[in-house]
Formats: sequence, C-alpha cells, structure tokens
Amino acid sequence: MTAKLVETQLWQQNLAGLIRSGFFSRAEIVQARGLYTVVGIYGDGSSSAPLAKYADLRRALDAVDLANQLAKSNRVPPEHN
Repeated sequence: MTAKLVETQLWQQNLAGLIRSGFFSRAEIVQARGLYTVVGIYGDGSSSAPLAKYADLRRALDAVDLANQLAKSNRVPPEHN
C-alpha cells in the first residue's frame, strides 16, 4: 500500500511540474503493452514521459480528466515562469 501512495504522489508532482512549465497543452491516453498510459501533450504536439500507467481504462480516463481540468484552471504563459 505504501508503494502505491508514493507512486500517486510522484505522479501528482510530475503533473504539477508539467502544468507549471506553461508548455502543457493537455493529457491523453496511449495504449502500450496492455496498459493505458497517461502522457502530457506539449503545445508543439510532442508528448511527455508517461505520467501514470493503469490496467483499467476507467482509472486512466479519470486521471486524464483530472489533469485536463487542472491544466485549464492554471493557464500561465511560459514566459511568466
């Protein structure tokens, strides 16, 4: 259980840093090796390293929805960082 909490905290920290960078556009799900991987998409269309991986599509969809809601509420131009 402890490892799962640490993974969640690390995922949240990575997402927060990505959003604060100002280059984050949205989150998307990519399927790879039987897992649903949540990645961030930058303004230029390139993707970030995996933020989280789930076996359950519903959990991945929830994570993407949360990431996109957070990104919409924190739109800061990159030059303000």
